[in-house]
Amino acid sequence: MISTAEEAMVPAAITDPGMERELNEDRYAVIESNVGVAWFVCDGVGGVAGGELAAQLAIDAMRRELEQSDESEPEKVLVSALQEANRVIVLRRQNQAFGQMGTTVVSALFAGNQVVLGHVGDSRAYLIRNGEIQQLTTDHTLVQELVERGQLKAEAALSHPEAHVLTRCIGAEPGVKVATSKFWLWPDQISDILVLCSDGLYSLVNEKEIAEYTSTLSPQKACVKLVELAKSRGGYDNITIAVIPLEGTLRERPNDVVKKRSVSKKQPGSIWWMAGLGILSFVAVTMGMLYLLGE
Repeated sequence: MISTAEEAMVPAAITDPGMERELNEDRYAVIESNVGVAWFVCDGVGGVAGGELAAQLAIDAMRRELEQSDESEPEKVLVSALQEANRVIVLRRQNQAFGQMGTTVVSALFAGNQVVLGHVGDSRAYLIRNGEIQQLTTDHTLVQELVERGQLKAEAALSHPEAHVLTRCIGAEPGVKVATSKFWLWPDQISDILVLCSDGLYSLVNEKEIAEYTSTLSPQKACVKLVELAKSRGGYDNITIAVIPLEGTLRERPNDVVKKRSVSKKQPGSIWWMAGLGILSFVAVTMGMLYLLGE
Protein backbone atom coordinates (compact mmCIF):
# COMPACT_ATOMS: atom_id res chain seq x y z
CA MET A 1 0.00 0.00 0.00
CA ILE A 2 1.31 3.45 -0.94
CA SER A 3 2.08 5.70 2.02
CA THR A 4 0.88 9.29 2.23
CA ALA A 5 4.40 10.58 1.49
CA GLU A 6 4.71 8.33 -1.57
CA GLU A 7 1.22 9.24 -2.78
CA ALA A 8 2.22 12.90 -2.74
CA MET A 9 5.00 12.14 -5.24
CA VAL A 10 2.93 10.10 -7.72
CA PRO A 11 1.95 12.24 -10.74
CA ALA A 12 -1.66 12.26 -11.88
CA ALA A 13 -3.84 13.57 -14.69
CA ILE A 14 -7.55 13.94 -15.22
CA THR A 15 -9.82 14.85 -18.12
CA ASP A 16 -13.55 15.55 -17.99
CA PRO A 17 -16.09 16.68 -20.63
CA GLY A 18 -17.50 19.31 -18.27
CA MET A 19 -21.15 20.18 -17.73
CA GLU A 20 -22.30 21.40 -21.15
CA ARG A 21 -20.52 19.31 -23.77
CA GLU A 22 -21.25 15.73 -24.79
CA LEU A 23 -17.86 15.22 -26.44
CA ASN A 24 -14.51 15.57 -24.74
CA GLU A 25 -12.17 17.27 -27.21
CA ASP A 26 -9.31 17.33 -24.68
CA ARG A 27 -6.64 14.66 -24.52
CA TYR A 28 -3.63 13.95 -22.32
CA ALA A 29 -0.86 11.41 -22.67
CA VAL A 30 2.41 10.30 -21.11
CA ILE A 31 4.87 8.92 -23.64
CA GLU A 32 8.12 7.15 -22.85
CA SER A 33 10.93 7.28 -25.43
CA ASN A 34 14.69 6.94 -25.70
CA VAL A 35 15.24 10.55 -24.72
CA GLY A 36 12.93 10.59 -21.69
CA VAL A 37 9.30 10.81 -20.64
CA ALA A 38 6.96 13.42 -22.12
CA TRP A 39 3.62 14.67 -20.79
CA PHE A 40 1.07 16.23 -23.15
CA VAL A 41 -2.23 18.07 -22.73
CA CYS A 42 -4.18 18.88 -25.90
CA ASP A 43 -7.37 20.91 -26.34
CA GLY A 44 -8.96 20.26 -29.72
CA VAL A 45 -10.75 23.01 -31.63
CA GLY A 46 -13.26 22.65 -34.41
CA GLY A 47 -16.22 21.28 -32.47
CA VAL A 48 -18.18 18.43 -34.04
CA ALA A 49 -16.20 19.05 -37.21
CA GLY A 50 -12.99 17.73 -35.78
CA GLY A 51 -11.83 19.04 -32.39
CA GLU A 52 -11.88 15.59 -30.81
CA LEU A 53 -10.19 14.05 -33.85
CA ALA A 54 -7.52 16.76 -33.99
CA ALA A 55 -6.46 16.23 -30.38
CA GLN A 56 -6.24 12.46 -30.86
CA LEU A 57 -4.36 12.81 -34.15
CA ALA A 58 -1.87 15.07 -32.40
CA ILE A 59 -1.29 12.61 -29.56
CA ASP A 60 -0.83 9.72 -31.99
CA ALA A 61 1.55 11.70 -34.22
CA MET A 62 3.65 12.91 -31.30
CA ARG A 63 3.84 9.39 -29.89
CA ARG A 64 5.13 8.00 -33.21
CA GLU A 65 7.67 10.78 -33.59
CA LEU A 66 9.02 10.40 -30.06
CA GLU A 67 9.23 6.61 -30.21
CA GLN A 68 10.96 6.62 -33.61
CA SER A 69 13.30 9.57 -33.14
CA ASP A 70 17.08 9.07 -33.10
CA GLU A 71 17.67 12.66 -31.97
CA SER A 72 19.35 13.01 -28.57
CA GLU A 73 18.76 16.72 -27.92
CA PRO A 74 15.54 16.96 -25.83
CA GLU A 75 14.40 20.34 -27.17
CA LYS A 76 14.79 19.24 -30.79
CA VAL A 77 12.93 16.00 -30.07
CA LEU A 78 9.99 17.82 -28.50
CA VAL A 79 9.76 20.47 -31.21
CA SER A 80 9.90 17.77 -33.88
CA ALA A 81 7.04 15.90 -32.20
CA LEU A 82 4.78 18.97 -32.18
CA GLN A 83 5.71 19.83 -35.76
CA GLU A 84 4.82 16.29 -36.84
CA ALA A 85 1.43 16.67 -35.18
CA ASN A 86 1.00 19.90 -37.11
CA ARG A 87 1.89 18.23 -40.41
CA VAL A 88 -0.62 15.42 -39.87
CA ILE A 89 -3.49 17.77 -39.01
CA VAL A 90 -2.73 20.16 -41.87
CA LEU A 91 -3.04 17.21 -44.25
CA ARG A 92 -6.33 16.10 -42.69
CA ARG A 93 -7.74 19.64 -42.98
CA GLN A 94 -7.67 19.26 -46.76
CA ASN A 95 -10.91 17.35 -46.27
CA GLN A 96 -13.53 20.12 -46.12
CA ALA A 97 -15.39 18.31 -43.35
CA PHE A 98 -12.37 18.93 -41.11
CA GLY A 99 -11.30 22.27 -42.55
CA GLN A 100 -11.48 24.13 -39.23
CA MET A 101 -9.97 21.57 -36.90
CA GLY A 102 -6.82 22.04 -34.87
CA THR A 103 -5.56 21.67 -31.33
CA THR A 104 -3.54 23.38 -28.66
CA VAL A 105 -0.66 21.49 -27.07
CA VAL A 106 1.28 22.05 -23.86
CA SER A 107 4.01 19.56 -23.08
CA ALA A 108 6.89 18.76 -20.76
CA LEU A 109 9.75 16.43 -21.64
CA PHE A 110 11.80 15.05 -18.74
CA ALA A 111 15.27 13.97 -19.89
CA GLY A 112 17.65 13.27 -17.02
CA ASN A 113 17.77 16.45 -14.95
CA GLN A 114 16.62 18.59 -17.89
CA VAL A 115 12.98 19.61 -18.36
CA VAL A 116 11.86 21.08 -21.68
CA LEU A 117 8.48 22.76 -22.09
CA GLY A 118 6.88 23.16 -25.50
CA HIS A 119 3.52 24.66 -26.36
CA VAL A 120 1.30 26.02 -29.10
CA GLY A 121 -1.99 27.74 -28.24
CA ASP A 122 -3.48 28.61 -24.87
CA SER A 123 -3.10 25.43 -22.82
CA ARG A 124 -0.76 26.34 -19.96
CA ALA A 125 2.12 25.17 -17.81
CA TYR A 126 2.39 26.40 -14.22
CA LEU A 127 5.11 26.04 -11.61
CA ILE A 128 4.06 25.81 -7.95
CA ARG A 129 6.65 26.34 -5.22
CA ASN A 130 5.92 26.80 -1.53
CA GLY A 131 2.27 27.52 -2.31
CA GLU A 132 3.13 30.24 -4.86
CA ILE A 133 2.31 29.87 -8.55
CA GLN A 134 4.03 31.09 -11.70
CA GLN A 135 2.77 30.73 -15.27
CA LEU A 136 5.59 29.31 -17.39
CA THR A 137 3.93 29.61 -20.80
CA THR A 138 2.52 32.58 -22.69
CA ASP A 139 -0.87 32.16 -24.36
CA HIS A 140 -1.00 32.40 -28.14
CA THR A 141 -4.24 34.39 -28.13
CA LEU A 142 -5.57 37.68 -29.39
CA VAL A 143 -6.09 39.03 -25.88
CA GLN A 144 -2.53 38.17 -24.88
CA GLU A 145 -1.30 40.27 -27.79
CA LEU A 146 -3.53 43.12 -26.59
CA VAL A 147 -2.04 42.77 -23.11
CA GLU A 148 1.50 42.84 -24.48
CA ARG A 149 0.70 45.99 -26.48
CA GLY A 150 -0.70 47.65 -23.37
CA GLN A 151 -4.22 47.81 -24.81
CA LEU A 152 -5.74 45.47 -22.23
CA LYS A 153 -5.03 44.79 -18.58
CA ALA A 154 -3.95 41.24 -17.80
CA GLU A 155 -6.69 40.79 -15.19
CA ALA A 156 -9.32 41.60 -17.83
CA ALA A 157 -8.05 39.12 -20.40
CA LEU A 158 -10.12 36.07 -19.40
CA SER A 159 -13.38 38.04 -19.30
CA HIS A 160 -12.79 39.63 -22.70
CA PRO A 161 -15.31 38.57 -25.42
CA GLU A 162 -12.46 37.25 -27.56
CA ALA A 163 -10.53 35.63 -24.69
CA HIS A 164 -10.23 32.29 -26.46
CA VAL A 165 -9.42 33.46 -29.99
CA LEU A 166 -6.17 31.70 -30.84
CA THR A 167 -3.38 33.31 -32.84
CA ARG A 168 -1.49 30.03 -33.11
CA CYS A 169 -2.52 26.37 -32.93
CA ILE A 170 -1.46 22.98 -34.19
CA GLY A 171 -2.87 22.42 -37.70
CA ALA A 172 -3.72 26.02 -38.57
CA GLU A 173 -0.98 26.41 -41.17
CA PRO A 174 1.85 24.34 -42.69
CA GLY A 175 4.58 25.97 -40.64
CA VAL A 176 4.06 26.20 -36.88
CA LYS A 177 6.37 27.94 -34.41
CA VAL A 178 6.67 25.93 -31.21
CA ALA A 179 7.41 28.01 -28.12
CA THR A 180 9.95 26.27 -25.88
CA SER A 181 11.73 26.87 -22.60
CA LYS A 182 14.40 24.83 -20.86
CA PHE A 183 14.85 24.16 -17.17
CA TRP A 184 17.03 21.95 -15.00
CA LEU A 185 16.00 20.06 -11.91
CA TRP A 186 18.19 20.83 -8.89
CA PRO A 187 18.20 18.63 -5.78
CA ASP A 188 16.50 20.56 -2.99
CA GLN A 189 14.54 20.04 0.18
CA ILE A 190 11.77 21.96 -1.57
CA SER A 191 9.70 19.99 -4.08
CA ASP A 192 8.31 21.96 -6.99
CA ILE A 193 5.08 20.95 -8.72
CA LEU A 194 4.53 21.25 -12.47
CA VAL A 195 0.94 21.65 -13.69
CA LEU A 196 -0.25 21.31 -17.29
CA CYS A 197 -3.86 22.24 -18.06
CA SER A 198 -6.36 23.28 -20.69
CA ASP A 199 -8.27 26.56 -20.59
CA GLY A 200 -11.34 24.72 -19.34
CA LEU A 201 -9.64 24.67 -15.95
CA TYR A 202 -7.97 28.06 -15.57
CA SER A 203 -10.91 29.96 -17.05
CA LEU A 204 -13.00 28.94 -14.02
CA VAL A 205 -10.40 28.21 -11.33
CA ASN A 206 -7.99 31.00 -10.47
CA GLU A 207 -4.25 30.60 -10.03
CA LYS A 208 -4.39 30.99 -6.26
CA GLU A 209 -6.82 28.07 -6.06
CA ILE A 210 -4.67 25.91 -8.36
CA ALA A 211 -1.66 26.60 -6.13
CA GLU A 212 -3.60 25.90 -2.94
CA TYR A 213 -5.04 22.55 -4.01
CA THR A 214 -1.86 21.22 -5.60
CA SER A 215 0.24 22.30 -2.60
CA THR A 216 -1.98 20.77 0.08
CA LEU A 217 -3.37 17.62 -1.58
CA SER A 218 -1.84 14.64 -3.33
CA PRO A 219 -1.74 15.00 -7.14
CA GLN A 220 -4.62 12.53 -7.50
CA LYS A 221 -6.86 14.35 -5.03
CA ALA A 222 -5.87 17.78 -6.35
CA CYS A 223 -6.86 16.76 -9.89
CA VAL A 224 -10.28 15.60 -8.76
CA LYS A 225 -10.95 18.64 -6.53
CA LEU A 226 -9.90 21.16 -9.19
CA VAL A 227 -12.11 19.57 -11.84
CA GLU A 228 -15.01 19.46 -9.39
CA LEU A 229 -14.49 23.16 -8.66
CA ALA A 230 -14.50 24.08 -12.36
CA LYS A 231 -17.68 22.06 -12.91
CA SER A 232 -19.39 23.69 -9.93
CA ARG A 233 -18.83 27.05 -11.63
CA GLY A 234 -20.43 26.02 -14.89
CA GLY A 235 -17.95 23.65 -16.49
CA TYR A 236 -18.84 25.02 -19.91
CA ASP A 237 -15.69 23.60 -21.54
CA ASN A 238 -13.77 20.33 -21.38
CA ILE A 239 -11.36 20.27 -18.44
CA THR A 240 -7.94 18.63 -18.30
CA ILE A 241 -5.12 18.88 -15.77
CA ALA A 242 -1.88 17.03 -15.07
CA VAL A 243 -0.10 17.48 -11.72
CA ILE A 244 3.53 16.38 -11.72
CA PRO A 245 5.49 16.56 -8.44
CA LEU A 246 9.25 17.04 -8.79
CA GLU A 247 12.08 15.93 -6.55
CA GLY A 248 13.74 19.32 -6.28
CA THR A 249 13.37 22.75 -7.84
CA LEU A 250 13.32 23.88 -11.47
CA ARG A 251 15.93 26.46 -12.45
CA GLU A 252 16.86 28.13 -15.71
CA ARG A 253 20.48 26.98 -15.64
CA PRO A 254 22.03 23.52 -15.28
CA ASN A 255 23.57 22.23 -12.09
CA ASP A 256 27.07 21.23 -13.24
CA VAL A 257 27.53 18.80 -10.34
CA VAL A 258 24.29 16.98 -11.13
CA LYS A 259 25.03 17.09 -14.85
CA LYS A 260 28.37 15.33 -14.40
CA ARG A 261 26.78 12.64 -12.23
CA SER A 262 23.90 12.04 -14.65
CA VAL A 263 24.59 8.91 -16.69
CA SER A 264 21.02 7.95 -17.55
CA LYS A 265 18.12 9.70 -19.22
CA LYS A 266 15.89 8.38 -16.45
CA GLN A 267 16.92 9.07 -12.92
CA PRO A 268 15.38 7.39 -9.88
CA GLY A 269 12.62 9.47 -8.39
CA SER A 270 8.95 10.22 -8.29
CA ILE A 271 8.49 10.53 -12.04
CA TRP A 272 10.32 7.33 -12.92
CA TRP A 273 9.61 4.78 -10.18
CA MET A 274 6.32 3.71 -11.74
CA ALA A 275 7.01 4.73 -15.35
CA GLY A 276 10.00 2.40 -15.49
CA LEU A 277 7.70 -0.52 -14.81
CA GLY A 278 5.22 0.63 -17.42
CA ILE A 279 2.48 1.19 -14.87
CA LEU A 280 2.52 4.95 -14.36
CA SER A 281 -0.87 5.72 -12.86
CA PHE A 282 -3.25 8.49 -13.82
CA VAL A 283 -6.58 9.57 -12.53
CA ALA A 284 -9.34 10.02 -15.11
CA VAL A 285 -12.92 11.05 -14.61
CA THR A 286 -15.49 10.27 -17.28
CA MET A 287 -19.24 10.64 -17.01
CA GLY A 288 -18.92 11.38 -13.31
CA MET A 289 -17.14 8.07 -12.49
CA LEU A 290 -13.59 7.84 -11.12
CA TYR A 291 -11.23 5.32 -12.63
CA LEU A 292 -7.59 4.52 -11.89
CA LEU A 293 -5.85 3.84 -15.17
CA GLY A 294 -2.55 2.09 -15.81
CA GLU A 295 -0.40 3.25 -18.70
